[in-house]
Amino acid sequence: MVRLNKRLLILTVMIGLISLSIIGCTKGKNKEGIIAEVDGEAITQEEFDKDFELAKKMRQLQYGKEILSQEVEDNRIYEDVLKEDLLGTLILDKVINNELEKVNIQVTDEEVEEALENHYITEFGGKDQYKRFLEENDISEEVIIRDIKRVLTFEKHREHFFNEVELSEDEIKDYFNKNKDSFIKYRISHILVKTEEEGNRILEKLKKGEDFHTLVMMESIDSDSAIQGGDLGYFTKESILQAYKPLGEAASKLDIGEISGLIKTELGYHIILLEDRIDSFEDLREEIMEEFKNEKHKEEIINLKEKANIEIYVDIEE
Repeated sequence: MVRLNKRLLILTVMIGLISLSIIGCTKGKNKEGIIAEVDGEAITQEEFDKDFELAKKMRQLQYGKEILSQEVEDNRIYEDVLKEDLLGTLILDKVINNELEKVNIQVTDEEVEEALENHYITEFGGKDQYKRFLEENDISEEVIIRDIKRVLTFEKHREHFFNEVELSEDEIKDYFNKNKDSFIKYRISHILVKTEEEGNRILEKLKKGEDFHTLVMMESIDSDSAIQGGDLGYFTKESILQAYKPLGEAASKLDIGEISGLIKTELGYHIILLEDRIDSFEDLREEIMEEFKNEKHKEEIINLKEKANIEIYVDIEE
């Protein structure tokens, strides 16, 4: 089974990050062999078709061959959504390239070769395995290299933007105050049991002074965390797994060292101990800055797309 590095699917991530839609782009008369133009620069049907074949194969490797025919939204199948996402990606690449040319920044052949080696060849266990993967899936290296260039182009633009953008301390603090659930970290340990009766019995033991972590080892049915004393690690209220959302909500109301009452989830009944909380602006400042800059960069990309003269010459779902 091929182990897929996140780089192999990075363009989908880019689209997800900035929600670039082709809706709102001008629909022009058909031009033979051209699917769209960005400020007069063409995206050819041939380029689109080759990239779409790569995108399809990567999604099928990750999610299974049936993924393309699955219905996802508004009675559309995933293949149609993927086509739209890919065209958005190709448009985005043209827009960003035009901006980088203005500041004399470009992706070099050496950078492409390094990325190919580090994120493709190494990922597949060496050149022979990488070549075999291309052959078995009928993928040309030309398409892979074009994909890499788009990723590096996006990253170079983001890096340039991060170096240029200026944010005041008041802006950063205001962003933190409006988005605390994204940044404040909690570390909890938990005891998980199947029934409310079992949970209440353990709570009585805790009230009598029995050690929480000892009870984890003796009572918790979550064997994976039990060997770590019930430790679930650090999380934010937004990042915690869906099944554990009630634990995150409960943790936010505890003091460090405090033990909760029973918390019901789809997994059973939990008792949690708040081990640590990181909630000060000073401790989280670097993460806040990074995320704030990412938000600003998304806004910049959307603004650039809106300013660009984009014409689409095909119905993407035909």
